[in-house]
Amino acid sequence: MLPIHVAKFGGTSMANAESIQACVDVVERQKNPTLVVVSACAGVTNRLVAISHSHTQTERQRLFDEIVDIHCQAASALPKENAVHHHLAQLHQLLHILVQQAPSALESHQRQKRDELLSFGERCSSRLFAAYWSQTSATNVEVADARSLLVTNSHFGNASPNIDKTREHCADLREQLNQGARVVTQGFIGSSEEGNTTTLGRGGSDYSAAILAAALDAEQLNIWTDVAGIYTTDPRICSDARPLEQISFAEAAELATFGAKVLHPKSLKPAIENGIKVFVGHSRYPEKGGTLILPEPDERPSIRALARRKNQTLLTVNSVDMLHATGFLARLFDILARYDISVDLVTTSEVSIALTLDEEGSQANGLSVLSEAMLEELREFATVTIEQGLSLIAVIGNDIGHFGDISPWVLEAASPVPIRLICQGASRHNLCFLVTDEQAENIIKKLHAKL
Repeated sequence: MLPIHVAKFGGTSMANAESIQACVDVVERQKNPTLVVVSACAGVTNRLVAISHSHTQTERQRLFDEIVDIHCQAASALPKENAVHHHLAQLHQLLHILVQQAPSALESHQRQKRDELLSFGERCSSRLFAAYWSQTSATNVEVADARSLLVTNSHFGNASPNIDKTREHCADLREQLNQGARVVTQGFIGSSEEGNTTTLGRGGSDYSAAILAAALDAEQLNIWTDVAGIYTTDPRICSDARPLEQISFAEAAELATFGAKVLHPKSLKPAIENGIKVFVGHSRYPEKGGTLILPEPDERPSIRALARRKNQTLLTVNSVDMLHATGFLARLFDILARYDISVDLVTTSEVSIALTLDEEGSQANGLSVLSEAMLEELREFATVTIEQGLSLIAVIGNDIGHFGDISPWVLEAASPVPIRLICQGASRHNLCFLVTDEQAENIIKKLHAKL
């Protein structure tokens, strides 16, 4: 019996009929029993988020009509008698009821309803994938509701999975796959123990796929996207960026964390913990190969790749009470923890501490990471400075702190641009620094040419 694989297809791979059929062709070539996990069709989740923020019925209706049109266009190549048209109509009817009721997304008590709203992107796209797969396959294709498989807590908008309960819920699915069943399910969504729909945060489809791979004891997770693997840096910035054939779990985790859009930052954790290989490839051009992420790749160069993460915030907290005092950092991080703020990089001096916060990734659904209530608590005992419009550049590799020539190269590439923060030493796999968004691309080009 061949081991189970999980294949995840992103939004661009689900963009239209031609793209979906290409994804089906990829799955049909797989010899292993494979669970398919899909994202919403390109552009749908953004429109659902916009609906949740909109205060006007006219705007919500316009966005809803655009979503319906995306799905209908994607289904247009299927025969009219195909059941998918009926399934989509039912889902659109349920969605329209929510659209008409959509409250302001800025009120935290509405997060639960917003998660239900956002779930419709994947619920529709999974039906589309199953319909096209059924056209190609001689075997019946089933749609499994991810909310009956993936169990989470009730942190709506950015839920955390319960791996043990998810494993229990996937027992029957594992048996079905081993017996040859063809199953497609949704990424991004799950269900709390109380039965409420939850989401794993923007980009969470990769994470969903990795969680389900772990729950199914899968051998490999295949992430199919719109690029042929992981590159030495963003090829849109450097035309000479090249794909990496292999990369270690540690290096890939750093790249995902520091801005490589191919992978979701959380997605590798279940794979690393369960020894699951991860492959990243192009859904339209699988023949181009891709990148295999392994515990121990064949080579471990000192510099592997460069990553950039935009929309970073630098929060500086200054207080003379820090001087020779104890408990200041504990008080600061207690406040950050109570407001569920994840800190990336930290540097300190005698009387100040500087923190980087990811406005793009720390909070789901477009909500700002910095609340006024949190800032007021900080201002009770310190001066607070906020800088935005920054980019975090990360040099990713192995044993970076043990090579004396790397740091000078980085500083030379950045000169004469002011570096707002630099961090090295906490990890042997990265050197990170913060610059303005306007200067970041030029610095990456200079670094890529040098390193």
